[in-house]
Amino acid sequence: MKKELALFMLVITVMGVVASGCLSGQESTPTSTASGETSTPEKTTNVVIYGYGSEMITLDPSTEFSNSIVVLANVYECLVKYTPNGLEPWLATSWESNENGTVWTFHLRKGVKFHTGNTMTAEDVKWSIERTLRMGLGPAFIWDPIDKMEVVDDYTIKFYLKYPANLPLTASSAYGAYIMDSKYLSTIGDDNAIADWLNQGQDAGTGPYIMVKDKYDPKTEIVLKKFDDYWSGWSGDQFDIAVIKIVPDASLREQMVTSGEIQITRDLPLDDLPKLQENPSVKVDQTASYQELYAFFNTKKEPLNNKLVRQALSYAVPYKDIVDYVLHGYGEVAKGPIPKGMLGHFEDMDTYTYDIDKAKQLLAQAGYPDGGFKLVLTYTQGDQAEAKVAEIIKAEWKKLGVDVEIRPMNWEQQWALAKSDPSKAQDILMMYWWPTYPTPYDFLFNMFHCEPEVNFNLCYYCNDEFDKAIDEAATLEGINQDKAAQLYRKAEEILMEDAPAIFFYNPDDVYVYHKSITGFKDNPGYPQVVFFYDLHKV
Repeated sequence: MKKELALFMLVITVMGVVASGCLSGQESTPTSTASGETSTPEKTTNVVIYGYGSEMITLDPSTEFSNSIVVLANVYECLVKYTPNGLEPWLATSWESNENGTVWTFHLRKGVKFHTGNTMTAEDVKWSIERTLRMGLGPAFIWDPIDKMEVVDDYTIKFYLKYPANLPLTASSAYGAYIMDSKYLSTIGDDNAIADWLNQGQDAGTGPYIMVKDKYDPKTEIVLKKFDDYWSGWSGDQFDIAVIKIVPDASLREQMVTSGEIQITRDLPLDDLPKLQENPSVKVDQTASYQELYAFFNTKKEPLNNKLVRQALSYAVPYKDIVDYVLHGYGEVAKGPIPKGMLGHFEDMDTYTYDIDKAKQLLAQAGYPDGGFKLVLTYTQGDQAEAKVAEIIKAEWKKLGVDVEIRPMNWEQQWALAKSDPSKAQDILMMYWWPTYPTPYDFLFNMFHCEPEVNFNLCYYCNDEFDKAIDEAATLEGINQDKAAQLYRKAEEILMEDAPAIFFYNPDDVYVYHKSITGFKDNPGYPQVVFFYDLHKV
């Protein structure tokens, strides 16, 4: 999927990392060398560095749908901020709707300046969303409910919807909901000219940090500097400079964070986490994520077009063993398609558990008492977790007489095969999903709703009753969450019965940060993002 592309292609080349320096306000900078040798900085009192594993993609808030939100979420802001405890004001201070959730009014924060010096008004909100809808790329679909927008005054905007929707949740999206400076960007040219300007390493946001254009290299390093006129103000123990340093090698990132050369990182080898938890120089932050690993059955090919075969294979998966072996306990067995902590997750959902006898019984019922067929399973080359899961499945399904050909592919190849004629595509595809914004509809619609053309429904599944349930649930999220939850549960029970996919596990988000910083708090609604404004010097 969109996010899979960049996050799980493991680049094995250890890149030379060149530290930034000579920035105004920077007291000292750490260094590292192409050989991977590191030197401990004397002090990093004004600089915080996030060691990140993948390069940036684009910087256009209207279209970016991948890794670059780790930058965008620090230089732009949404109307609303998602937190696991509920929605909080961000650029909007309050909002309300009519009774059926088809008209929403947002009241904007006053005195907010863009990095250009212009004042944020409702016209900027309208322009930003209209541009995203007009371009129609990446996350633009989140605004589909909008019929029209009305600027009531400089600090009030009203949305008229085509159908009821939880618009504040949409407005908190990690993708496609950032507010841009319309007055400045409109002077640059058309949408493509604006995109070109932004992708040169410039921004037009209201966030606490500003892009430093001449320090922008999407493959090695992104440097942000403090925005002095930020509406929420600054305290003396925050960081003037924030750096996202691209370090693909996880072992090198581990070395750098323990030495203090970088202050925070993630996706380190799970085997090393117990050792890091004993290291007094760092802290390990482990929280549940909204990410899930799936394996999609090709429901258009024999024998997987037989529900009994799919159910049999789902029973022949040692879910708990996989979590223990692959995640070392840093995660949980999935309870259906929606991660824990989100609306639509049901801890008491009746899901598949490991039962090899039941699997054999179902295969016999399906007409395959001894198995006797071969399946091609694809996963993203370089993703060690997916590779381990694939090997476990191959071994278990061999007990059923089912031969599995494991085919690691780079994401572009895997994606191209999956979107080809389903009758000639893979039998099983492994892939992660995490929310564009934290609604179960994002998961269930994208991966399982009927599609006239293949997009993200890579099991090629179609069930009108399922579609009807989730479509109705989505319209109720903003006005009757209990009823919405009932409908989502009905839909997920249909999925359990039809078994178009295997729901493996939800891995935890595990960050490791140096003892020199404090204030970090993972927000699963903004995957991979470190909000630098929250960090403080110890």
